[in-house]
Amino acid sequence: MDEILEIKPERIENDFKILETFTDPEAPWTRRAFSLQNKEARKWLADQFRAAGLDVYNDAASNLIGRRGGDGDQVFMMGSHSDTVIEGGRFDGIVGVLGALEIARCLQDSDIELSLPLEIVDFTCEEPTVPISPVGSRIIAGDITQKDLEGVITPFGETIHKAIDDLGGDSSNISKAKRALGQIAGYLELHIEQGAVLEKEELAAGIVTAIAGPCRGTVQFIGQPEHAGATPMPDRKDALVAAAELVIAIEKIVTTTGMSEENVGTVGWMNVSPNMINVVPGQVDMSVEVRSTDLESLVLVRKSLEEEVEKISEKRKIESKLTWDHLEDPVPLPLFMQDVVKSAFTDLSIPIKYLPSRASHDAARIAPITPAGMVFIRCLEGKSHCPEEWTSMDDIVLGIRLLGQSLLRLNENFLKNKKG
Repeated sequence: MDEILEIKPERIENDFKILETFTDPEAPWTRRAFSLQNKEARKWLADQFRAAGLDVYNDAASNLIGRRGGDGDQVFMMGSHSDTVIEGGRFDGIVGVLGALEIARCLQDSDIELSLPLEIVDFTCEEPTVPISPVGSRIIAGDITQKDLEGVITPFGETIHKAIDDLGGDSSNISKAKRALGQIAGYLELHIEQGAVLEKEELAAGIVTAIAGPCRGTVQFIGQPEHAGATPMPDRKDALVAAAELVIAIEKIVTTTGMSEENVGTVGWMNVSPNMINVVPGQVDMSVEVRSTDLESLVLVRKSLEEEVEKISEKRKIESKLTWDHLEDPVPLPLFMQDVVKSAFTDLSIPIKYLPSRASHDAARIAPITPAGMVFIRCLEGKSHCPEEWTSMDDIVLGIRLLGQSLLRLNENFLKNKKG
């Protein structure tokens, strides 16, 4: 199949320049979900959706949706998210939203009608702004219900109900946003890799095979706060020393010989009490996160971590508690969707490269209800979630070309299967 869509780089570049102005002035590249900047950016995006000939609406979860193609329950879908982490949101998610917008414009420019309506989506709150994030894509998949919203407060001091409603949703009827199995005939997402595999292999783009499952928990060590000068070392019950041992242990666990190369483990947050220079730390609360694209390995990592907490607790003669707050399995992307994306690479004479995603995405959240496919583009030194996050406009344009061609191939496959 020849490439049909005519991508316009200058239009895309202008989109990025405008969208990045919606940022916290005190922290560039910051547009957290439910913030003023997020609301303003969405108003601008809605205008761009309309200008691309899309019918625009917010579903009950406040997902911003632009629809092309008229009536019908079954749709093709593309999208990602425009909300960001603090000081780290110049391309993460954004390439997927603006890429989908550009495809919609190209369809309008060429007057191309697909066999199904197309919806492009800016999903609500993909980044961990609230404990139940990602919000929008999980609600669409039915993974978040009305009950899960209870008691959730945003960093801006409002309930998640009010935050969703302020973005145009309907938090009292959240189930209306849920899509039935098969209602989305196929989902495509363009994203930066957030890793350095493509860059190291001097490749601009790749085909995602699986998305890692993040498992997050909280560990609490309770020792005894005592005078830092008067308490001999053998008599101490230092909770921070126990926490330090666990930090090192996690690194060893995920890199043990025989474990999957895709395993990663991180302690990203810690609270020390009483946190005074002359007091032995009596309590430490800390986050733990482990991820992998290999389910068997991920289960083994979690079990090893639990055993290590108990071992450290017994050794230090202190109390401990590990609570898993969020558990996910890795998400393999369907082979036929990988083949759809591969066809696009072949059409455009782009070298084929398969790779897993260690980061999670909206694609993983809605994968239980629709076949999902992803295109990765390289990012500089693999850096993401930081101010240095960067990818070139040439690679963005290539990624959008691959996204558009993947959509056309998906449409072609749908027609063939329908006739068959």
